[in-house]
Amino acid sequence: MLELTGLLELIGLLGIRVIERDYEEEEVKVAYIGPSTSLFVEDDFVELVKGAEYTLPRWLAKFLSEKGVARIQEAPVEESIVARLQFNESRSRGQLKFEKLQGHFYSRIRDQVSSMFRSYKEINDLTKAHQVLQSITKLSTATRDLYKTRLIKILNIVTSEIGPDVLANLSEEEKQLYSALRTILGLYNSMIFEVEKHE
Repeated sequence: MLELTGLLELIGLLGIRVIERDYEEEEVKVAYIGPSTSLFVEDDFVELVKGAEYTLPRWLAKFLSEKGVARIQEAPVEESIVARLQFNESRSRGQLKFEKLQGHFYSRIRDQVSSMFRSYKEINDLTKAHQVLQSITKLSTATRDLYKTRLIKILNIVTSEIGPDVLANLSEEEKQLYSALRTILGLYNSMIFEVEKHE
């Protein structure tokens, strides 16, 4: 049994890396504020001109943002939005209904919390530091509650076929989780219920 658990852990870690790679490859809009330059992106050169907007892979947008030459044009996920989503999800508990989550929702929040925590470490004003820490805590708690509620719903639908309209409302991370659970369950079901036909 231990060998199987270790194998599942390894597969899980590989699945997480695929999700992280997909998140980093996701395209985001950036406002370029640095000097004009040329970058090689994927298979082509991109001319970056000060004041223009571009759609770039997230990993490159983050790099340019850290260098101070670009601003990522993606609104932060507010705690109030996550709390509202959680409220709506909890009201529809037991129903085959999910609130729509865009793209790599949880990965974006993880990045946002990491960024907030980095800024928290640099704050010298105790009052402001306390406010930022409270914001981090509220956003993290609301996200964890939302995830738990949705996870229970996902576990409930793993054993049945669902339509693309339901899947469309899942975040990219949840779609991967649903797919992985369906695959594992399918393999177990075939091992238990399928009889080998001898000729």
